[in-house]
Amino acid sequence: MNEFSLSQILFYFFGSISVVAALGVILNRNPITAAVLLVLTFFSLSAIYAIMGATFIATMQILVYAGAIMVLVVFVLMLLSLKTETISKVWEFPLRKVFLFFTVGILLLFLAMGVSIGVPHGKVLPKGVDATTGKYEYKLLNEQGQATEFSAKGNVAVVGASTFIDYLLPFEMISILLLVAVIGAVILAKKKLEQQ
Repeated sequence: MNEFSLSQILFYFFGSISVVAALGVILNRNPITAAVLLVLTFFSLSAIYAIMGATFIATMQILVYAGAIMVLVVFVLMLLSLKTETISKVWEFPLRKVFLFFTVGILLLFLAMGVSIGVPHGKVLPKGVDATTGKYEYKLLNEQGQATEFSAKGNVAVVGASTFIDYLLPFEMISILLLVAVIGAVILAKKKLEQQ
C-alpha cells in the first residue's frame, strides 16, 4: 500500500475542496453564494500552489483573484441586482443530466485510479531552470547575434523570466482576450441599460 506524505494528503484535501467548491459555483442558483464558493475555490488553489512550493503564485492567487477580481464580481452582481435564478437550464433536459453525471463519474474514476495505482510524479521544472541551484538560465541575443547569458534566482524571478521570455506570445494573447472580454461586457451592459 502506498504511504502518503503530509504534502500529498494536503494536496488531495485542498484539491477535493476546490473541485467541490467549483461544482457548487456551477450548480448554485444564488449568484452571491456562487461568488463565495468561487472565493473558496481560489483559496484552495492558492493552498495547492503553496504546497507545491510556488509561494509567489499562491500569494498572487489570493491578492489578484480572491481579492480584486472577486470584489469586482460581487460589485457587478450587486450593481445588476441579480435575483436567485428561477429555472436552471441544465436540469431542463434529462440528457444533459445524464451527460453531466457521466462526465463527473468518469473524472472521479480516473482520480481514484490515479490515487490507488500511485501515478509516478516528478518535480516539474519550468524550461530553463537548473534543478540543482534553482536558477533560471536564459540567453538574450543582441543585434550582432551574440548570446549574453543571464540568470535569475528565486521564485519571483523565475516566474517573471519564464513568463516574459518563454511564454511571451501566450501572455500577450491572454491580454488581448481579457481586453475583448472587457469590451464585450461594456457592450452587453450598454444594451441592457438601453432596453430598460
